Amino acid sequence: MGEPPSDLAWTTGEHGEVEEPPHPPPPLDLRVARVLEARAHPNADRLLVLIVDAGEPMLRQLVAGIAGKYAPAELVGLDIVIVANLQPAKLRGEMSQGMLLAGEDERGLGLLLAPDAPPGAHLSAPGLPAPADQITIDDFRRHELIADGDGMTIDGVRVESPRVFIDRGVKGRLR
Repeated sequence: MGEPPSDLAWTTGEHGEVEEPPHPPPPLDLRVARVLEARAHPNADRLLVLIVDAGEPMLRQLVAGIAGKYAPAELVGLDIVIVANLQPAKLRGEMSQGMLLAGEDERGLGLLLAPDAPPGAHLSAPGLPAPADQITIDDFRRHELIADGDGMTIDGVRVESPRVFIDRGVKGRLR
């Protein structure tokens, strides 16, 4: 038997079985959210609790591991980018209804910001599918979000709008 055609998307496993190609991760719902309140987490030194306006009828609460990197007062009024379709989770007793995007390099931690967009604005890039209803943290980790001097890419596709950047000059993978 010869080699399979190169355009087939399958592989042979260690024991000769045919393995399915990996399924793409469920699409992200990335949107702008304005920080209205920020406070220390009552049960964790490294966490902050944020109340954000994501352009929805109800405000959202996020729990973020950025304490010590950002003071609560400097976050209020920032237009951050969040993963809005992340499954809610209780973190050290506080509910988190999404996740802010940040990157870290030798300069420190930086937040992904969209200062020209209103709360609720969706990040858009050509060819990206409509967001999934809800994703897990493992689904999120299957995506590659990279910030650079020109903004950011999602799985190799450049975000066209709104304009986004990481503060503090940070570049690299977003988490």
